Amino acid sequence: MERTKRYGGIIVKCNNEVLLCKRNNFGDLPGVWSIPAGKLGKTENALVGAKREFFEETNIEVKDNIKLVGFINRKTRDGESTKGLMYVFLYEVNEKIYPDLENAIDGEEHTECGYFTEETLPMDKNDQLYLLIKNILNKK
Repeated sequence: MERTKRYGGIIVKCNNEVLLCKRNNFGDLPGVWSIPAGKLGKTENALVGAKREFFEETNIEVKDNIKLVGFINRKTRDGESTKGLMYVFLYEVNEKIYPDLENAIDGEEHTECGYFTEETLPMDKNDQLYLLIKNILNKK
């Protein structure tokens, strides 16, 4: 029996905005806005792996104040089936942090990054990540 693949990602929240990065057109989820995330090693702790993936894609080291906020099913490219489970963590900051895509190990995975409010989220309104982010932005 094949084990479900595991992924880890981090939502950065600053006031009433979240950081999203637009995926390049060549890899998984081409052209989709999402959070920095990636595949975890088979025995890798989810939090450790999410921090590693975040650093590899943004060149930003995350240390503290991170909490698990949910799980999202990762879909295959055609969106027809589930290929794994993503652990989603929240990192709240007082000042916006900006990814350094040019110097990040895997910075080429994204073409641009930006901060978005609930009203400006560039995502499908039925997407699990959208619904999780909407919930986070509406918590006081």
